[in-house]
Amino acid sequence: MTAPVSLRTILRADFDHFLRLCNRREGAGLWRIWLNPRTLPVALIRLVGRMEQRGLSVLATLLRLLILWWFRVEIPSKVVIGAGFVLPHPGGIVLGAASIGENVVVFQNVTLGARYFDGQFDLQTRPVIGDNVTIGVGAVVLGPVTIGKGATVAANSLVIRDVAAGATAMGVPSHSNV
Repeated sequence: MTAPVSLRTILRADFDHFLRLCNRREGAGLWRIWLNPRTLPVALIRLVGRMEQRGLSVLATLLRLLILWWFRVEIPSKVVIGAGFVLPHPGGIVLGAASIGENVVVFQNVTLGARYFDGQFDLQTRPVIGDNVTIGVGAVVLGPVTIGKGATVAANSLVIRDVAAGATAMGVPSHSNV
């Protein structure tokens, strides 16, 4: 079993990935993450995760509701998100995946979730998002599909089948090209 990553370490990875995408120098003061509307929701999502780990589920739920109200980002308690997570334009985002890999970028109005109502949040009905994936504006990824490492989901696409590593999924329903 691996040791848990510190909150500071994971926030640093998230912020540095954001800075790289902005063509800015990595290593800027970590306190700035709290002053940016593009990085603050990710920092709060990380804080929710730490609260859940420490058994502070009531506080985590309240913060999760605040994130939903303030940034319009829904984050279920069971989703696991890797380091380097970036939301360039938070708003209208549902992160109902089983897991989200490292260095993933999710644009606005994206839905990751089950194909049918799943009040129990069964991980077997949820998408798995690989490392270095970009999910474009308005994309919908539904069901037990896997988005492979380095794949891209084009804007306004509906993904209901697996997407191979390095491929681009586009269309409704999507088709992939490598």
